[in-house]
This record gives sequence, structure tokens and C-alpha cells, in this order.
Amino acid sequence: MSLHLKSNLIIILGLHFSNPFAAWSISGGESDFVVKFLFVFPDSTSQSLSLSQPQALAIDPEGQIYVVDTGNHRLLKFDSSGNLVQSVGGFGWEREQFDRPLDVTVKSGLDLFIADYNNERIERYDLKLNYLSSFYSNNSLSASMQFGFPGGVDISRHGEIFIVDNENNRILKLNIEGEPDLSFGDFNWGEGQLLLPLKIEVTSGDQVYVSDQKANQVVVFDYYGNFVKRFGDDILQRPSGLSSTSEGLLFVVDSGHHQVAVFNKEHQLIFRWGSFGNKLGAFNNPVDVGIFKSKVYVLESGNARVQVFGLSGNFEND
Repeated sequence: MSLHLKSNLIIILGLHFSNPFAAWSISGGESDFVVKFLFVFPDSTSQSLSLSQPQALAIDPEGQIYVVDTGNHRLLKFDSSGNLVQSVGGFGWEREQFDRPLDVTVKSGLDLFIADYNNERIERYDLKLNYLSSFYSNNSLSASMQFGFPGGVDISRHGEIFIVDNENNRILKLNIEGEPDLSFGDFNWGEGQLLLPLKIEVTSGDQVYVSDQKANQVVVFDYYGNFVKRFGDDILQRPSGLSSTSEGLLFVVDSGHHQVAVFNKEHQLIFRWGSFGNKLGAFNNPVDVGIFKSKVYVLESGNARVQVFGLSGNFEND
């Protein structure tokens, strides 16, 4: 792998540079592409669009962006240019209300699922933000098939839902009927035990990635919950959001270092960028990342915004 400077960089493999409006290229191995800052949203001059401690974002197949505005207990929908399209929510426990929502997934292109943490449920909406249904833990089932305080959610290409169960520090899978049929990663999972799982990414190749903030690692499972490996130790600090590509790249939000780290399909670090700050190109507690075609969207909780970076070259999204 070789690095070719196009202009001043922010951070590449731990090296600090000055210009936040940077562009750079990475070549060699399986990746050959350029990353460049593009724009930021929402409009900071609009009081109604002010985010409060946002925690997650997701991008549908049409490029529309959904942001979980946790402090305001709502979900915002933006177009690909960052213009507000629609919103739903407000504090509460009824339909179309949330109590500390923490995650959203919209991979299927049909419906979206929201982890409504304090209401201990997964909410299902269509892409026009019409309420459809709710998934609650079933207390009549065995303890291993129940969940509490969902902190993360993702949907597989098979239509099955994976939930980060923060009450039990494990993953619960719901089948296409919405019934739990598998849990994994809890205290008796040996090498695969999760200490403090946060976000989950189920790839198009049926690998399951979980960011573990206490272990400072990403933990890998197969589709059936079997432990595969861990990586990121001595690299990541409080990893958060995850997003994968069809060529096997994994983008990981490194919240503790205020960076985004990119790993190849062998789980080796390719590059990382970011530094602490509030200027454009810098990050303050980034929490999630999404990829759509040639763009990377980085959500910051500290700066309450989404920064968009362009990608070009040998790159395909999931």
C-alpha cells in the first residue's frame, strides 16, 4: 500500500496535518480511492433543525438519510443534499413517540426499524415515516430469547432483525416473522463474550460486526452467532457506528480518538482520518457512519451535525 498526498491531510495513520478541506488518495492492495470533504448539514441557522445528542444515522437505497435525534426524541429524514424532508417523534411511549432512541436501520428499502431504548422496543415505520408496528420482548419466552433496552439494530439481506440487547450485553436475532430465534455474545459465550456492545452491522456477506466499547474492539460473528474473531485492539478507543461495503471494507467510528477508521476484509487498518475540533473536517465525539455510492456520512454527537465526504476511485458501497 502507498499513500499519495493530494493536499494537506487531517490525519492519516496517526499523522496530523492542517487543512480540514483535505483530499487524499490511498492505493495498493484492494483499494485505490480519494477522500475529500464536501458539505455539512443540517443548517445550523435553523432552530427547528438543531440536533441534540444525535446517536445514529442510516441511508436508504435512494440516498435519503435518516438521523436519530436522541436528545429531542425524534427521527429526521433528509434528502441526499441534506435538506429536511420529514420528521417524526417527540418524547413519550405511545405510537410515533420515543424515549431516547439510539439506532436506526433502513437497508431493506421498504421499512425502517428504530431502537427505542427506554421504551424497550423496536419501532417499525415505512419510508414515509408512517408507523407500522412495534416489537417488544416476550416475557413468556425463555430468558435467552428476551431483550431489554435495545441500543442497536440492523436488518440482514434475509429480512431478519438483529438487536443489541444492552440489558444482557448480547445480540438477539428475530426471524422474518418477528419472533426471536437466536441470542449470542452473552457472559457464557467464551471468546465471543460482549462486554458493552453498542452498534451492529450485518454485511451483505452475512458477517455480523459488533462494536464493543468496553473492550475497545470490533467483535465478529458468523450469521448463526458463532464467534469468528476480534480486532481493533490498540487501535480503537470507544468504537461506535459501523458501515460495510460490497468489496469488504469496514468503516468504524473511533469515538475516543474522534476519527473514522477503515479496515480491509482481512480486518487490517487501511487508514483513518479525523481530529478533535468543531471546524469543518474535524470531529467532536463522532458516533455513526453511513455510506451511499461515492459519499461517506459521519454523524457527530458533540458538534450535532453530519459531515459528508466524497469518495472516488476503486470503491463500491454495500
